[in-house]
Amino acid sequence: GTREIIVNTFPMGIDFNKFFNAAKAHQKRIKSEKTELKKQLELHKKNTEDSKLILSIDRLDYTKGVINRLKSFEIFLNKYPQYLEKVRLLMLTVPSRSDVPEYKRLKKETDELVGRINGNYATVNWTPIWYYYREMNFDDLIDLYMSSDIAMITPVRDGMNLVAKEFVATRIDKKGVLILSEMAGASKELYDSVTINPFDLNSMADSIYKAINMSTEEQIRRNTTMQKRLSRYNVEYWANAFFKALKIKSKDENEKSAKKIDKSTIETLSKKLLKSKNRVFLLDYDGTLVNFHHKPEVAIPTKNVISILNKIANYKKNKIYIVSGRDKYFLDKNLNISSLGLIAEHGHYIKQPGCEWKQNYSLDNKWKQNLMPVFQDFCDRTPGTFIEEKNNCLVWHYRKTDPELANIRVVELKTVIKSMLSENLTMLDGNKAIEVTNADVNKGTIINSIINNNNFDFILCAGDDISDESMFKALPNNSISIKVGKKSTSAEYFVKNPNEFLKFLESLLNK
Repeated sequence: GTREIIVNTFPMGIDFNKFFNAAKAHQKRIKSEKTELKKQLELHKKNTEDSKLILSIDRLDYTKGVINRLKSFEIFLNKYPQYLEKVRLLMLTVPSRSDVPEYKRLKKETDELVGRINGNYATVNWTPIWYYYREMNFDDLIDLYMSSDIAMITPVRDGMNLVAKEFVATRIDKKGVLILSEMAGASKELYDSVTINPFDLNSMADSIYKAINMSTEEQIRRNTTMQKRLSRYNVEYWANAFFKALKIKSKDENEKSAKKIDKSTIETLSKKLLKSKNRVFLLDYDGTLVNFHHKPEVAIPTKNVISILNKIANYKKNKIYIVSGRDKYFLDKNLNISSLGLIAEHGHYIKQPGCEWKQNYSLDNKWKQNLMPVFQDFCDRTPGTFIEEKNNCLVWHYRKTDPELANIRVVELKTVIKSMLSENLTMLDGNKAIEVTNADVNKGTIINSIINNNNFDFILCAGDDISDESMFKALPNNSISIKVGKKSTSAEYFVKNPNEFLKFLESLLNK
């Protein structure tokens, strides 16, 4: 049928304020108000100088990686004997499906492994693993989070894992280290955690060493970043985002969709063109006049494109502008037509026919210094991607990378960028590209200035991606808007690809 199904990502948040405020309240408690568990934890810290407490909280489930975690801790004790009697693993395992035979066997294996490790390494004054097999109330849970120096959350497969987020939320002094499995959904958000592969036991053991020796400054930096994310994208934000997406989809279904351009449409638009006396064509470049290429510099106009643009530009009733995200140097080099207007970097620069380039806005672009390291990090970790730096924009291209890896990295990068954007910046999710630019400048604002200064009676505007939607929305009534590609759009018409659009322009001109 014609029914569309939308699949989207909505990473579940936590009630950040609940955990953060509970931790602050527990910190202020006097001795008589403290729980027995809290007193026991404080005694451990008091008796051992430079002691570290590693927290592990899970349901007893084969997906949680409990056995691998215990084995990696055993490797750590053997590999780094200087931490014997100084580091303790506190493992809270919540009963789950205890009547199922497979879970009974997992419980037996866990008990035996804990017993073996404690038997091999325990001393008179120290037991390496404190093992609790029970549920725990909220107050005790907060005490566990607050007293722990490190949280080790290492599932072999987990959709999200909110324990990791709760631990970070209780870091009221911003100290502490989260070791998190890359197999947990939360790792895509908590990118400043120490991320590990839960099947690499030696690497997990080394991550414990790394966490113990991480500087206070580094801990504070990492937790500050993660808390900023969690406090903003909390459980309310998550719920609202989910319902907002449902409402938008419902609204889209009720709105009329773009009409495909056919012979009848061409006849109608041709008549409108012939009756007009003052015309303007506003055309995007990539994805509209030329097909995309994984090397942007190779996507140059064909002879046919140049011929069509010349035909439009050389007719005295017509004005034509290429409204592109490309920089002015590329446009100058490849679209050197004297009667053609050029607009670069989504409106930051304009070149009227026969004139020099003019900068429309004088903006502070120091923000690029902050975002460039983030873009570079994602480039380093994602083979096949590259950064395009323009005067007023940063673009991360991922057309050539592995599609599965790209899907993961795009979610990660968008999450990171959203947490860093100020009010004067915006992120554009383009065609195989993520772009950050100034929010006050877009294609809509620049074409507005062109249209308002002229009395056009025929306006044709075409584009292919999200950046072109601002043009479509800025157009006056009776304009002709064309989306290249069948995507959600506010344009009135659509064609499938650039080749179809060029054929449409030729048909229009021939009429």
